[in-house]
Amino acid sequence: MKIQLLSFAALKDFFPSKQEMNLDGIKTVSDLKTHLLGLNPDAEKLIKISRISVNQTIAKDSDLITEGAVVALLPPSSGG
Repeated sequence: MKIQLLSFAALKDFFPSKQEMNLDGIKTVSDLKTHLLGLNPDAEKLIKISRISVNQTIAKDSDLITEGAVVALLPPSSGG
């Protein structure tokens, strides 16, 4: 399955801001998080507290990721 992965803010220190990924065996948001931690274990703390959107909708860990999805990694932000 091919997806587009977008990384924002501090997560860009661990992953490219935009990349196309081929993911075999990845079905859910939880599966994707596990895969990303395998690619960069140093991102664990940030991934655990980040939101993930799939096709511009905030997703739960159990939500499915489909072929061609645009997945965004959204770390917490602050400001005013």
